[in-house]
Amino acid sequence: MERLISLQPYRMKYPFLVKIARYVPLPVIKDTARAEGRLQTYAMQSVDRYKKLISQNPSNPKQTLFTKLFDEKSGMSYSDIIQEARGYIVAGSDTTAVTLTYLTYSVCRDNRVREKLVAELATIPEPVTDKSLRDLPYLNQVINETLRLYTAVPFGLPRLVPPEGARFNGYHVPGGTTVSTQAYSLHRDHAIFPDPDK
Repeated sequence: MERLISLQPYRMKYPFLVKIARYVPLPVIKDTARAEGRLQTYAMQSVDRYKKLISQNPSNPKQTLFTKLFDEKSGMSYSDIIQEARGYIVAGSDTTAVTLTYLTYSVCRDNRVREKLVAELATIPEPVTDKSLRDLPYLNQVINETLRLYTAVPFGLPRLVPPEGARFNGYHVPGGTTVSTQAYSLHRDHAIFPDPDK
């Protein structure tokens, strides 16, 4: 499947580029511009649905990813909230697609795993519900191992050391220092996972 170029980094800085992209005679650029439009529409629809939920129960709206964004303290405008919604949509769909692709690959390449998983899934009574899937131990192990081996976001996520500092592996890390670690390396530590590539 051909990967679309993301215009998101340019949308805020150079809005005219996104507008003219649909007229560029390259299919990948035109397709990306159309996808950006669909993403914008879906984000607006999602935010508007949540606004409707708030209007139905303003004192105690249903908690979603948008709840804190609509808090008056956030100071976010409607267009800011739409941009956040676009980020949530991309982050949630891309990571889920990557994980499900690798999960399918992992299960299909190992007969033992596939047979054990199919046997466990066969025990689920009809109708199948989210709860019945959450309670399956082997399915959850397969999902967790897929996430360990094929992390959807393999790079380090930066974190700030608290003001008082911290000790790590015998070293003092000063407060305010940005630290991160690489998921790929941690998930292949022989001290934790005796056979880390399986």
